[in-house]
Amino acid sequence: MNKLTEAELQFITDMGMHTQGYGLSRIAGQIIAALIISDAPLNTADLMSLLEISKGSVSTNIRFLEMLQLVERRALPGKRQNYFVMRTNPYDSLLELKIKQHEEAKKIITEAKASIKNSKAQEKITELERFNTLYDESVKKLLLELKSER
Repeated sequence: MNKLTEAELQFITDMGMHTQGYGLSRIAGQIIAALIISDAPLNTADLMSLLEISKGSVSTNIRFLEMLQLVERRALPGKRQNYFVMRTNPYDSLLELKIKQHEEAKKIITEAKASIKNSKAQEKITELERFNTLYDESVKKLLLELKSER
């Protein structure tokens, strides 16, 4: 990877800090940023050097980002190590994961509404149900908009 500009380094730093606010590791955010600004796939050694992190940290965070379907592993001709890139349309995958999570939440909420008889709890469960429904609808709408722009 070529020498990074101040703006690119700041982007990597900022993305690391930003993703921590969502419960992800700082390194996961930094890896995402590095892959976004890179012109070519990066391997473990590239990420270790660029982010000044251990091989284990790269491996752990790459596996997590692969699980979220943001990053994919590639083999390059004549190269033995794995390389990593951002997936095509990675944000669709994130939204689809959120939709699946909210479908699971909907089942839990429905069961709670049917089985919990406390009226104050019922009010709070109804409020949670409304939030979950509105959130789910907005995520589905966002996914449709992302897909329609292609």
